[in-house]
Amino acid sequence: MFYSDSGSTSVEVALKMALGYFRNIGAPRSRIVVMEHSYHGDTIGTMSVGARGVFNAAYEPLLFEVDTIPFPAPGREQKTLDRFEAVSRNRRAAALIVEPLVLGAGGMLMYPASVLTELKRIAETSGTLLIADEVMTGWGRTGTLFACEQASISPDILCTSKGLTGGTIPLAATLSTDAIFQAHYSLDRKKTFFHSSSYTANPIACAAALANVEIWNDEPVAERIAALGALQAAGLRRFHDNPCFSDCRVTGTIAALDLRTSSPGYLAEIGPKLRAFFLERGLLIRPLGNVLYLLPPYCVTGAELDRLYDAIEEAGERFGSKP
Repeated sequence: MFYSDSGSTSVEVALKMALGYFRNIGAPRSRIVVMEHSYHGDTIGTMSVGARGVFNAAYEPLLFEVDTIPFPAPGREQKTLDRFEAVSRNRRAAALIVEPLVLGAGGMLMYPASVLTELKRIAETSGTLLIADEVMTGWGRTGTLFACEQASISPDILCTSKGLTGGTIPLAATLSTDAIFQAHYSLDRKKTFFHSSSYTANPIACAAALANVEIWNDEPVAERIAALGALQAAGLRRFHDNPCFSDCRVTGTIAALDLRTSSPGYLAEIGPKLRAFFLERGLLIRPLGNVLYLLPPYCVTGAELDRLYDAIEEAGERFGSKP
C-alpha cells in the first residue's frame, strides 16, 4: 500500500508501479491500455490514460500514447473484449486501467460486472496487470465496498481516495499485489519505487481515514447503502416513460439520466443553465452537459431525494426536447 494525497496521484502511482514491476523483473513493457470515454485525473500520466479532448488538448505534447478499447455499450460488449485481447496479445501491454462498472466524468456510463470479469481473465492470460481506478466507485458507491467485488475479481493494483476519508480531507492510497511489492523491495536501490510528496500519509488525513473505517466497522453502513440504492432506483422510475429523458440508469447509489436536447455532450450549453436552475432551488446538482446524475451522501433522506427528483422533472419540462 502506497499513500498519496489525491485520486490523480493515486493513479500516477499505479502507472509507475506497473511499469516499474515489469522493468524490475527483467521483462520491460511500455504500453498502457485504456477504455474509451475514461477519466483518471488531471496530472500528466492520468490525462494520458484518459479520454483526449478539449480539456487536455493544450497539453497534447506532454502526453504519451496508449491503446484504447471501446466502451462496452449494450450489445457491443464482445467488441470491447475482442479489442483488448488483440492489443494485449503481443505482451507489450503493462496494464489495463479501468473505472470499474461506472465511468464518471465520461458521462456516468455504466457496464455490467460480467465485462469486468472477462477483462480480468484476458489480462491474466496475457500477463497484463489490471489497474482498478476506484477513486469514485469505491467505498460503497456501486453498492459494494469496492466495485470489483461485483465482478468477483481482485485487481493487481487498486486506487482509492474520495471515500477513504469520507470526503473530508485529502488522502489517497494505491494498493498492489505482493508480487508487485516484491519486485520493488530490494537491496538494489535502482529498483526502489521512486515516488513521494510533501503530504504523503500525513497523520491528520490518516486519522480521518481511520475514523471513517471505524464507522464502516461499527455502524450499519452496508444497510444504508442498500436502502439508498433502492431509493435511487425507485426515484428513476418516474422518468422511464418521460419523453424529455432517456437512458435512465442506476448502479448502487449512483443514478443518472440524459436530458434530451438538440446539442448534447459535456460542453453542451444546457449544462450551465441546468446548474443555475437547480441552484435557484437550493439544490447542488452538477450536470455533465446534458447528463444529470445524483451521487448523494449516504445520509441523504428519502424526502431530500424526492426534492431532487421533483426538480429534475421540472427541468425536463422547461429545457428538454421531446422526440
